[in-house]
Amino acid sequence: MSESSGRGDRSKQALEVYASADDQTRQVIERELDRVDALDNREVDLNARGLNYGIVVTLAFLASCVFLIASGHGVEGTILGVIFIVALMSIFVVGRK
Repeated sequence: MSESSGRGDRSKQALEVYASADDQTRQVIERELDRVDALDNREVDLNARGLNYGIVVTLAFLASCVFLIASGHGVEGTILGVIFIVALMSIFVVGRK
């Protein structure tokens, strides 16, 4: 038996339990489902917030590199830019594992 058919059996069993439950048990099940749904929504919101902060930090570093190079501090701006690019690459490599 494959794993996906095992999940289907569990879903059918859960639906049968819900269908045969009394009102109080159904309310408990619905509250738990609402709680799980709220946790999932919170996780999605936190992930979106993290992505937004990442974009802000990335743009701030890029702007500071451009500002340093444009104001005559080419070496410092280049060093900061290289460190920034290496840090981004390391984040992507670590994130894939």
